[in-house]
Amino acid sequence: MYLADLEYAARMPWPAEVDPDRVREATDRLIAHVAGRVDADGALREECRSRVLESALALSLMTRTGAGGDSPARERLLGFLRAHQDAPDQLERVLATLAVGRATGLGSAGDTGLVAQLTEGVLGDAPGFISARRRMMVCAVLSVLGCPLPPEVLAAVADEVPSDPLHSWAAVQQASVTLILAAAAGVENEVTAAALETLAATEPATTVWEGYALMHLLVLHGLAGFPGNEETVRRGLETLLRHQRADGGFPFVLEMHNWCTSTAGTALVAAGAPTELLRRMAGMLARHQGGAAPASLSRGATLTDGWSMSEIVAQNDVDDTSCALEFLQAVDPIAYGDSVQRGVAGLLAVQGADGGFPTYVAGASSEPCMTAAAVCGLAAHPGTLPARERALAFLVGSQLEDGGFEPGWSRSRLHTIFRARLAACTADPRDHHVARMAERIERTVLETQNEDGGWGMQPGDPSDDISTAYGLITLCYGTDHRPVGGALSWLLARQNADGGYGGPPDMVGPRPFPYSFPILTDAPVLLAFGHVRSRIRHMESVLQGAN
Repeated sequence: MYLADLEYAARMPWPAEVDPDRVREATDRLIAHVAGRVDADGALREECRSRVLESALALSLMTRTGAGGDSPARERLLGFLRAHQDAPDQLERVLATLAVGRATGLGSAGDTGLVAQLTEGVLGDAPGFISARRRMMVCAVLSVLGCPLPPEVLAAVADEVPSDPLHSWAAVQQASVTLILAAAAGVENEVTAAALETLAATEPATTVWEGYALMHLLVLHGLAGFPGNEETVRRGLETLLRHQRADGGFPFVLEMHNWCTSTAGTALVAAGAPTELLRRMAGMLARHQGGAAPASLSRGATLTDGWSMSEIVAQNDVDDTSCALEFLQAVDPIAYGDSVQRGVAGLLAVQGADGGFPTYVAGASSEPCMTAAAVCGLAAHPGTLPARERALAFLVGSQLEDGGFEPGWSRSRLHTIFRARLAACTADPRDHHVARMAERIERTVLETQNEDGGWGMQPGDPSDDISTAYGLITLCYGTDHRPVGGALSWLLARQNADGGYGGPPDMVGPRPFPYSFPILTDAPVLLAFGHVRSRIRHMESVLQGAN
């Protein structure tokens, strides 16, 4: 979320149609809205909202095991899913309808054509390097909801244990999916035995491993297909029910305290929030460096001395680490110097041979979004210059013909774009390759701005709060003030009475399934106001100098 030097903002005037005082007022209201949700210890502990995917899997598990009966928990879950049978999203609609139909005995199973249609739709929104894993996961989910699997999927049940670099979540997901598909195909061999061993290590009877509700459900469904696991599955479902949301559904994950705190914290720094609040938040993050425990299920070198998404999660990642580094450096690089230096070393240790950065483990595929995040996290450290130059070269080589990049961890095309533009601000101005990348970014953002001044998640989509924030940040470092004024006007008109923002969520997990934390809408808008704040301050300093 790198806040670039003001020289980039000096190239264009302030948009005449926007009153700077109105921007200040909106920023102050949003700061207060975000700051009011920070706990006494500095953590921003928001609850992940219920999602159809996990809720459908939970109801299906109750149905196949006979657990829950007519319990209040089951009735509340049925109510949540019934309310989503007419959802605008096709996958949500199908998942809810299949789960309710099986639970009530009033529905029929889907067909293989539906499986193919939905998997192709999902794969179109996910990076190519995860397509095989994602296809199998979608097939497994639809299988436990009653859809017959196509012959080619049944034939693809693995006959050997893969050894490619995988982070712990992917290893457990792969083992769960393998068991679900193997049970559907009637296969039991050394591969299923190894998968059962992997799932046992997550201790599903007593804990939601890594706070990952979706993975817990996939584990239980995987175990349920093989005899001898009945008691584990029953107790695992009881463990999950302790985390049922008030609306009757279940979330993707139980918490993301580190990610919410660092993301909001970086935005608060940019927007000029009180120092005492920022120090409290930074102290919380420094205390939770390193993850909960070793992520022993990973098949690859993990990011040590970094940050995970929450203190109950062992799996550190480049995104959380990069954002935490930026925040701690911005608040006090001296006080948090030890944490910062260890985090920098952790990031550098997972940089790929191609110069890019993966999300989780060394040797995995490098990703443009993670690479841009890492560049910004490392920007304050001169000694990392060679690593950053290699990373920027990877970004340049990853740019698509339309000026964008492959999907990252957001449904919004502009998420990786705005991060890559900020990463470009850290480059030597004489680097013509990076400058050309930045020009192409600016052009594609300008060309896809909607007539109302905002941006949608994909070109042609209706404007939304998050994508518009990403677009605004990008164009703060462009050369044309007119689209900046349009984007600011759109965001100012969208602010809620409580000072916050709304609209559809953009973050996805696992890709490309969206999940929702309210703060992850407020934070990018506040960050955008922070970048605009730099322009206001620069404009006023110029005016004062002229007088």
